[in-house]
Amino acid sequence: MPEIITDMARMMTHRGPNDEGFYVDGQVGLGHRRLSIIDLAGGHQPISNEDNSAWIVFNGEIYNHADLRRTLEAKGHQYRTSSDTETILHAYEEYGPDCVHRLRGMFAFAIWDARQRSLLLARDRFGIKPLYYWCGIDRMSFASEIKAILVDPDVDVSLDATALYDYFTFKFIPGPQTPFKEIRRLQPGHLMVVKDGRVRAERYWQPEFNGLSDRPCSVHLEELEGHLKEAIGEHLMSEVPQGVFLSGGVDSSLITALMAGIVEEPLRTFAIGFEGYRGFDESAYAEQVAATFGTNHKTFFCRPSSIACLSDVLWHIEEPLADAAMIPLYELCHQAAQEVTVVHCGDGGDEGFGGYPRFYWDGYAGFYGKVPDMLRRGILAPMFSALQGVPGPLREIGRRAEKFSKYAGLSQSARYTNWFTLVDDEAKHALLTPDFLAEVGQHRSSDVFESIFADAGRLGLDSLSTNQYCELHSFVPDDLMLKSDKIAMAAGLEGRFPFLDHRLVEFGLSLPPSHKVGFRQLKVLLRQLLARYLPKDFVYRRKQGFEVPVDSWFRAELDTELRNTIAAGEVATDGILNSAYIDGM
Repeated sequence: MPEIITDMARMMTHRGPNDEGFYVDGQVGLGHRRLSIIDLAGGHQPISNEDNSAWIVFNGEIYNHADLRRTLEAKGHQYRTSSDTETILHAYEEYGPDCVHRLRGMFAFAIWDARQRSLLLARDRFGIKPLYYWCGIDRMSFASEIKAILVDPDVDVSLDATALYDYFTFKFIPGPQTPFKEIRRLQPGHLMVVKDGRVRAERYWQPEFNGLSDRPCSVHLEELEGHLKEAIGEHLMSEVPQGVFLSGGVDSSLITALMAGIVEEPLRTFAIGFEGYRGFDESAYAEQVAATFGTNHKTFFCRPSSIACLSDVLWHIEEPLADAAMIPLYELCHQAAQEVTVVHCGDGGDEGFGGYPRFYWDGYAGFYGKVPDMLRRGILAPMFSALQGVPGPLREIGRRAEKFSKYAGLSQSARYTNWFTLVDDEAKHALLTPDFLAEVGQHRSSDVFESIFADAGRLGLDSLSTNQYCELHSFVPDDLMLKSDKIAMAAGLEGRFPFLDHRLVEFGLSLPPSHKVGFRQLKVLLRQLLARYLPKDFVYRRKQGFEVPVDSWFRAELDTELRNTIAAGEVATDGILNSAYIDGM
């Protein structure tokens, strides 16, 4: 046991380069690797309570721990450190597993209660911090990364066919699945109790919604600024240097603007650009924001040669993820880590406040679906088909219109599955081998979103908020946070996400749809707030998004390398991919 715990922890040295610690109690062992952020001298883990009857290992930050500490000390709890880790443990002593309701922040933790002979695992509301587990015949293991669990030779490494099938659908593996049949992730907003040989997982959090539709936009704007300032102020808790990843978009620009008004020293801001690819490079906008607020700004550039880091990136990500933003993010994190240990990011603003084009396209699809069937089939469909036979831009308009009309006739959950689909069912049946498809059986990727949409339906959400809810329970934890946490930690860097403060998200979900998505305008309220700090032509420019010009790279600088890789048979099919189909690509 002690040797396995040591090996598991050291497999994650990159996540915690500053310290390590272990605790063993009979058949129970805890290990920890530490990246020092709070209580640099006294934050060693595992940490115990006053009488050593409970022990904790924890990854993350509890932003309200100072307030919680005062409450707990008033109740008689005695502290030995100034760390937020110890606050979680005392909160557990006072409130039991319900302590998670009082925590504001990002976290994955495990508490061993020697008196109860029970283990508690918990993960934050949006899955910012990862937590995986494996249940064997007579024992279980858990870790922040899959590779640590795989240290145990008893873990079956058989691949999960349905998880991989869903990857080809969505470009990420939706939780609780992982690439391995026997390894699962604890879902966001869930806890797990292990006691007397039984494992019980339960959801502890669902968003709460307050009716805000009867208030004017001006009131919501003041409330938004107050909520965001409070979240940013709490996220600044640190004893190490901090910075901001400034893309020049609405979300990171707003964080920079508000944070610059809170801190005393000039902010450190970092941007990544794509030199020579104007349609993808927003670094000039980032520099404009940096100049406005007097930040200490640095811009780095991602080039085709940057793809050389891909094998390292995949080792850290650990599972299939078709998100090219991993490459520039990896480079940006390693550059920023030379100066800071904490970075604040704008992730979560799109999901909480309506920032994706698919939000208004789905709204249009809902209206289009109400058009009489005779008009759609008899007039519009033939017109869209005819446009595809016209040379020039009308052909592409016709193609997109036909695709849009097809989606419009589907249920909302089915439409949303299609907005996310990377490889459709027809293409998957050509790409994947018959044996692999047989193992997948009757599984449908659309079931993933149908389940999430059913939850949203029980909460009585409007159509737009339902779509946001779906994003927050799929794309955010299983793509956005998976990528952001693991790549930042690979560089010894901690990412923080003020827009994923759960109170701020609940506020965003509760807003009237018109305050989030307008006609051809996204993030309506956020843009109004940003317009208080930056020129309107900056604020209301067309959304660009953090996209990577990989298509251009593979058609130009990396074309020969890609062709040589395929020709050399270096694409591993392993009974999953149809090699004949790949050869013909």
